[in-house]
Amino acid sequence: MANDTNAPSTMQPWSFYPKNADVKMLNGPRFDQDANRTFKIDANKFAQVKDDPDALGDVVSRFINRHYTHQLKRILAMQRYYIGANDIKFWNSGKAINRADNRIANEMPKYITNMRVGYTFGNPIRFQYNDDSSQTDTDRDTVNEVVDDFDKRTNEAYHEKVMKKNLSVTGRAYELNYVNKDTNDPYVMALDPSEAFVVYDTDPEQHSLFAVHYYYVEDDETPLWYVDVYTADHIIHYQPTGYPNSQLAFDPQQKDSFEEHYFGAVPVTEYVNNDERLGDWEGEMDNFDAYDKAISEMANSEEDFSNATLVISGEFDFGTDENGKPKVHPDVDSLSRYMWLKPAQVQNGTGGNTVVPPKAEYLTKELPIDAWNAYVKTLSDNMHKFTNSPNVADENFASNASGVAMSYKLWGSDQERATQQELYARGLMRRLRLLGNYWYTLGKIKSADLIENITPIFTPNLPKNDSEIVGNVQKLSQTGDFSQQTLWEMAQPVTGIDPDEEQSRMDAQADSEPKVTMPGDYPDSFGKTSETDSTAPEQDSNGDETNPEPTGVQSVEQDKQAVILQAIANQRKQQGGGN
Repeated sequence: MANDTNAPSTMQPWSFYPKNADVKMLNGPRFDQDANRTFKIDANKFAQVKDDPDALGDVVSRFINRHYTHQLKRILAMQRYYIGANDIKFWNSGKAINRADNRIANEMPKYITNMRVGYTFGNPIRFQYNDDSSQTDTDRDTVNEVVDDFDKRTNEAYHEKVMKKNLSVTGRAYELNYVNKDTNDPYVMALDPSEAFVVYDTDPEQHSLFAVHYYYVEDDETPLWYVDVYTADHIIHYQPTGYPNSQLAFDPQQKDSFEEHYFGAVPVTEYVNNDERLGDWEGEMDNFDAYDKAISEMANSEEDFSNATLVISGEFDFGTDENGKPKVHPDVDSLSRYMWLKPAQVQNGTGGNTVVPPKAEYLTKELPIDAWNAYVKTLSDNMHKFTNSPNVADENFASNASGVAMSYKLWGSDQERATQQELYARGLMRRLRLLGNYWYTLGKIKSADLIENITPIFTPNLPKNDSEIVGNVQKLSQTGDFSQQTLWEMAQPVTGIDPDEEQSRMDAQADSEPKVTMPGDYPDSFGKTSETDSTAPEQDSNGDETNPEPTGVQSVEQDKQAVILQAIANQRKQQGGGN
């Protein structure tokens, strides 16, 4: 039986989806005060139950009940707005059956989220190893090798985009570090925020005590909820249950029900979008609803206008039948192109008749189109302004604007990106530390602390001016104050070539070029001289030449010096010495 007697009778995750004509839009708070609360428990209390799956199951059940009852509704609401299932789709509009009742949902949430994802992670994160004098080149190469291998194997660049989408939509994102079955290879995957949460201790720094992944599986037989709990040492798989907030049962006889994971800490990491754990557009949901209502009512008015009531003044003239009696007209066919009317005679107060001219017209109302358009534009502008999302359809958002002008237009977005980037970097470093613990356990790296030398480098995906970038690289190169590595990194947005790959290509190119011999080994074509050379200059007692070299010989010597200088310059360039 479910622990919560007030829980919905149907326990599927989508039971929190509203039903048709079930929502009164813009009517009070959307979520309760516990909808976004962080879960905490006293660390000493947790220590008493963490190694006892049955006792721990009691604690976990209470947190699952709180998450399902108070937090799931908010998360699902944010997720359905992202896919266009806004409240307008479930609006209790109170319209009559014969009235137009269109439900048009805007896709501004998806626009804002996709813009943020592309802006932040359109360019992959670079994980840069910062050399420490106490570490060797072997340490650096080993760490870089295992990190690069992990990123390629797990498609890390795409994983970051999924995580950022979850952050933008729900304000939080969860990732699980795990080891693929029958291998020693660690992987990472994003968990649906509606199915996962982390419980922290009461310390201000909020250390993870355990994480929960509970998810609904509906197969052809019995739909069940599965619950996995992750502590700093173990993964505990509880028995599937019919209700998400049922008492959890642990079966020690089940294979792999209690297993170690060797990551050295809770292997589920929670990322937050901001300190309040709010989505990028959560505060503008009222504006979204107002916009949806305005657009839908405009469509309703247009449709009602097309189906306006036909008002007829006069009488239909269908002639007489074979007996001379007037034909009785049928119901009016609105699809007919012709209508025959004749004047009607109405008896007046003086005993005579008043002739009413025939007329057929639609009963309509005036539509304030200009005011409506102004209202909709105001809502749209507010949605862009208050979410710091550039409106690329705006005529002032010119595609040929300079880089400085574009930076000012994206200034608001960039302030939020900088803050969110710092928060995301915390999550990345926790992921890397978990991996460092695991790699150290396997003996793949000398120390788990080597991971601390890695710094994530974010490159915003902004509109770029290739000519401007190349010009800046050339100017910095001419100063001689920057390494070739730095210049290659600056040029990467234009060339698309990683600096390490560029160095490899330069080395290969140098190996394929003919080598220049050193002085003394030059062929005769360079004008070699020796003691027996008849063209060697003679000197007088003061050391002055008595028979200067012919002009042709001087030119050859100058060519030789130029070749030597060029060879030295090329060698320095190949070794990364810069200019």
